[in-house]
Amino acid sequence: MERSNAERKPWALDAGSFDRLLTALHGDRATAAAEYERMRQRLIRFFSIQQARSPEELTDTAFNRLARRISEGEEIRNAKQYLSGVARMLLLEDRYQRRQEEYALRMVANAGNYSRSDQELPATLEACLETLPPKSRELLRRYYSAEGRARIAARQKLADEMGMELNALRNRALRLRGRLEECIRRRLGREKRA
Repeated sequence: MERSNAERKPWALDAGSFDRLLTALHGDRATAAAEYERMRQRLIRFFSIQQARSPEELTDTAFNRLARRISEGEEIRNAKQYLSGVARMLLLEDRYQRRQEEYALRMVANAGNYSRSDQELPATLEACLETLPPKSRELLRRYYSAEGRARIAARQKLADEMGMELNALRNRALRLRGRLEECIRRRLGREKRA
């Protein structure tokens, strides 16, 4: 079933959604704001202790998911408990993503074992990139272009431009990288046998 463009548009936190989130945390606005900040610091600390890659980003995502559920009309009886559950799920997603990326990096590193020369890998990578559709090449180049904290903002901007959630963008980039790695292994393996 094809989704319309309106359905594909990513959900974004707005003033009304944020107000409903605060109300779910506590009926009194000042108390709710203090509770929000307390919960935010607690989640950042939780993700940091668990060695998540981006504790602040994951914390924001947890609050956004809660706010989205509330905005969609879901009845949340205990917002703090719900938020804790969302945080645990995000931690599992982060760990899964990290394992996938580490596996992909190991595969790329092992692909170098097939080559006769270190100069072959960049040329092979470029050749394999050319086998992808132009939009996929551009997605990969932009996804992996930034470093450090700028990387998070760049990836979020790319996700917003593409009308998708950040996790969906990560999954798409991971699948494309998998295709690249397979292409590299095939080409370098074939060169080795030649």
